[in-house]
Amino acid sequence: MRSLLVALTLTFVLTSCDHLDDPHDHSGDHDAVTTVTLTLVAQGTSDTTRVTWEDLDGIGGNNPNRIDTLFLRPATIYLGSVTFENRATSPTENITEEVLKEADEHQVFYAVSNSLGEVQILDKDGRGLPLGLVYSLSTAATAASVPGVLTLSLYHFDSESSKNGTDPADETDVEVSFPMILR
Repeated sequence: MRSLLVALTLTFVLTSCDHLDDPHDHSGDHDAVTTVTLTLVAQGTSDTTRVTWEDLDGIGGNNPNRIDTLFLRPATIYLGSVTFENRATSPTENITEEVLKEADEHQVFYAVSNSLGEVQILDKDGRGLPLGLVYSLSTAATAASVPGVLTLSLYHFDSESSKNGTDPADETDVEVSFPMILR
Protein backbone atom coordinates (compact mmCIF):
# COMPACT_ATOMS: atom_id res chain seq x y z
CA MET A 1 0.00 0.00 0.00
CA ARG A 2 2.86 2.37 0.77
CA SER A 3 4.35 1.90 -2.71
CA LEU A 4 0.95 2.69 -4.25
CA LEU A 5 0.74 5.85 -2.12
CA VAL A 6 4.19 6.94 -3.36
CA ALA A 7 3.19 6.15 -6.96
CA LEU A 8 0.00 8.22 -6.69
CA THR A 9 1.89 11.12 -5.13
CA LEU A 10 4.47 11.02 -7.94
CA THR A 11 1.65 10.93 -10.46
CA PHE A 12 0.47 14.32 -9.17
CA VAL A 13 3.89 15.83 -9.76
CA LEU A 14 4.70 14.11 -13.05
CA THR A 15 1.34 14.63 -14.77
CA SER A 16 0.86 18.29 -13.95
CA CYS A 17 -0.24 20.24 -17.02
CA ASP A 18 1.45 23.52 -16.40
CA HIS A 19 3.41 25.04 -13.54
CA LEU A 20 1.43 27.92 -12.04
CA ASP A 21 3.57 30.97 -11.47
CA ASP A 22 0.98 32.97 -9.55
CA PRO A 23 0.23 31.71 -6.05
CA HIS A 24 -2.98 32.66 -4.25
CA ASP A 25 -3.02 36.38 -3.63
CA HIS A 26 -5.08 35.98 -0.42
CA SER A 27 -7.57 38.58 -1.65
CA GLY A 28 -10.31 35.99 -2.14
CA ASP A 29 -9.76 35.83 -5.93
CA HIS A 30 -8.61 32.22 -6.16
CA ASP A 31 -8.24 30.07 -9.24
CA ALA A 32 -11.52 28.55 -10.33
CA VAL A 33 -11.87 24.80 -10.02
CA THR A 34 -14.04 23.54 -12.87
CA THR A 35 -13.12 19.84 -12.72
CA VAL A 36 -12.60 17.41 -9.84
CA THR A 37 -11.49 13.84 -10.53
CA LEU A 38 -11.34 11.03 -7.97
CA THR A 39 -9.25 7.94 -8.69
CA LEU A 40 -9.68 4.93 -6.41
CA VAL A 41 -7.76 1.64 -6.55
CA ALA A 42 -9.05 -1.36 -4.60
CA GLN A 43 -6.32 -2.48 -2.19
CA GLY A 44 -4.34 -5.49 -3.44
CA THR A 45 -5.74 -5.23 -6.98
CA SER A 46 -5.45 -3.12 -10.10
CA ASP A 47 -9.23 -2.52 -10.02
CA THR A 48 -9.43 1.23 -10.66
CA THR A 49 -12.48 3.46 -10.43
CA ARG A 50 -12.35 7.04 -11.76
CA VAL A 51 -15.16 9.59 -11.45
CA THR A 52 -15.35 13.22 -12.52
CA TRP A 53 -17.38 16.26 -11.53
CA GLU A 54 -17.22 19.14 -13.99
CA ASP A 55 -18.77 22.60 -14.12
CA LEU A 56 -17.07 24.45 -16.98
CA ASP A 57 -18.88 27.76 -16.51
CA GLY A 58 -17.91 27.87 -12.84
CA ILE A 59 -19.89 28.03 -9.64
CA GLY A 60 -23.19 29.89 -9.81
CA GLY A 61 -23.85 29.58 -13.52
CA ASN A 62 -25.40 26.55 -15.16
CA ASN A 63 -25.64 23.20 -13.39
CA PRO A 64 -22.52 21.01 -13.59
CA ASN A 65 -21.86 19.48 -17.03
CA ARG A 66 -20.92 16.13 -15.50
CA ILE A 67 -21.33 14.28 -12.20
CA ASP A 68 -20.30 10.63 -12.33
CA THR A 69 -21.66 8.06 -9.89
CA LEU A 70 -19.15 6.23 -7.71
CA PHE A 71 -19.82 2.47 -7.88
CA LEU A 72 -17.77 0.62 -5.25
CA ARG A 73 -17.63 -2.84 -3.72
CA PRO A 74 -18.63 -3.37 -0.09
CA ALA A 75 -16.02 -4.40 2.50
CA THR A 76 -13.19 -2.99 0.40
CA ILE A 77 -10.39 -0.55 1.14
CA TYR A 78 -9.62 1.83 -1.70
CA LEU A 79 -6.53 4.00 -2.01
CA GLY A 80 -7.68 7.28 -3.50
CA SER A 81 -6.39 10.50 -4.95
CA VAL A 82 -8.11 13.69 -6.07
CA THR A 83 -7.11 16.19 -8.74
CA PHE A 84 -8.39 19.71 -9.28
CA GLU A 85 -8.28 21.53 -12.62
CA ASN A 86 -9.51 24.67 -14.30
CA ARG A 87 -10.48 23.52 -17.79
CA ALA A 88 -12.10 26.85 -18.61
CA THR A 89 -8.67 28.25 -19.46
CA SER A 90 -6.28 27.36 -22.26
CA PRO A 91 -4.06 25.66 -21.44
CA THR A 92 -5.82 23.82 -18.63
CA GLU A 93 -4.61 24.92 -15.19
CA ASN A 94 -3.58 22.14 -12.82
CA ILE A 95 -4.90 23.47 -9.52
CA THR A 96 -3.68 20.32 -7.71
CA GLU A 97 -0.12 21.52 -8.27
CA GLU A 98 -0.94 24.81 -6.58
CA VAL A 99 -2.61 23.01 -3.65
CA LEU A 100 0.57 20.92 -3.23
CA LYS A 101 2.75 24.03 -3.43
CA GLU A 102 0.61 25.76 -0.80
CA ALA A 103 -0.26 22.68 1.25
CA ASP A 104 0.02 24.56 4.55
CA GLU A 105 -2.90 26.75 3.42
CA HIS A 106 -5.19 24.04 1.96
CA GLN A 107 -7.07 20.99 3.20
CA VAL A 108 -9.56 18.61 1.60
CA PHE A 109 -12.35 17.38 3.88
CA TYR A 110 -14.42 14.28 3.04
CA ALA A 111 -17.83 13.10 4.23
CA VAL A 112 -19.69 9.90 3.31
CA SER A 113 -23.44 9.71 3.92
CA ASN A 114 -25.60 6.73 4.95
CA SER A 115 -22.70 5.01 6.73
CA LEU A 116 -21.43 3.69 3.38
CA GLY A 117 -17.78 4.28 4.18
CA GLU A 118 -15.09 6.12 6.05
CA VAL A 119 -12.28 8.27 4.66
CA GLN A 120 -8.82 8.56 6.19
CA ILE A 121 -6.44 11.22 4.89
CA LEU A 122 -2.98 9.81 4.18
CA ASP A 123 -0.91 12.83 3.15
CA LYS A 124 0.26 15.75 5.26
CA ASP A 125 1.39 19.31 4.76
CA GLY A 126 4.77 20.69 5.82
CA ARG A 127 3.60 21.05 9.43
CA GLY A 128 2.31 17.46 9.66
CA LEU A 129 -1.37 18.44 9.34
CA PRO A 130 -3.76 16.58 7.01
CA LEU A 131 -3.82 17.67 3.36
CA GLY A 132 -6.28 15.26 1.70
CA LEU A 133 -5.04 14.82 -1.87
CA VAL A 134 -4.30 11.17 -1.04
CA TYR A 135 -6.66 9.16 1.15
CA SER A 136 -8.11 5.74 1.85
CA LEU A 137 -11.80 4.92 1.65
CA SER A 138 -13.05 1.88 3.56
CA THR A 139 -16.52 0.87 2.39
CA ALA A 140 -19.25 -0.63 4.57
CA ALA A 141 -19.32 -4.40 5.06
CA THR A 142 -22.43 -5.04 2.96
CA ALA A 143 -24.04 -3.67 -0.17
CA ALA A 144 -26.53 -0.92 0.54
CA SER A 145 -30.08 -0.68 -0.76
CA VAL A 146 -29.95 3.11 -0.37
CA PRO A 147 -27.35 5.12 -2.27
CA GLY A 148 -25.21 7.64 -0.48
CA VAL A 149 -23.02 10.61 -1.32
CA LEU A 150 -19.30 11.20 -1.06
CA THR A 151 -18.79 14.93 -0.55
CA LEU A 152 -15.40 16.60 -0.67
CA SER A 153 -14.56 20.21 0.08
CA LEU A 154 -11.28 21.94 -0.75
CA TYR A 155 -10.69 24.71 1.76
CA HIS A 156 -8.26 27.58 1.48
CA PHE A 157 -6.92 29.11 4.70
CA ASP A 158 -5.90 32.78 4.84
CA SER A 159 -2.63 31.78 6.50
CA GLU A 160 -0.95 28.59 7.60
CA SER A 161 -1.45 29.63 11.23
CA SER A 162 -5.23 29.48 10.76
CA LYS A 163 -5.09 25.82 9.65
CA ASN A 164 -5.33 23.38 12.56
CA GLY A 165 -6.06 20.14 10.66
CA THR A 166 -9.51 19.71 12.21
CA ASP A 167 -11.65 22.74 11.39
CA PRO A 168 -12.54 23.90 7.88
CA ALA A 169 -11.63 27.39 6.69
CA ASP A 170 -14.03 30.20 5.90
CA GLU A 171 -13.11 29.99 2.19
CA THR A 172 -14.17 27.03 0.09
CA ASP A 173 -12.33 26.71 -3.23
CA VAL A 174 -14.73 23.97 -4.34
CA GLU A 175 -17.25 21.57 -2.82
CA VAL A 176 -18.63 18.64 -4.83
CA SER A 177 -20.78 15.60 -4.15
CA PHE A 178 -20.58 12.28 -5.96
CA PRO A 179 -23.50 9.85 -5.76
CA MET A 180 -22.12 6.64 -4.21
CA ILE A 181 -23.49 3.12 -4.58
CA LEU A 182 -22.15 -0.06 -2.98
CA ARG A 183 -22.88 -3.19 -5.00
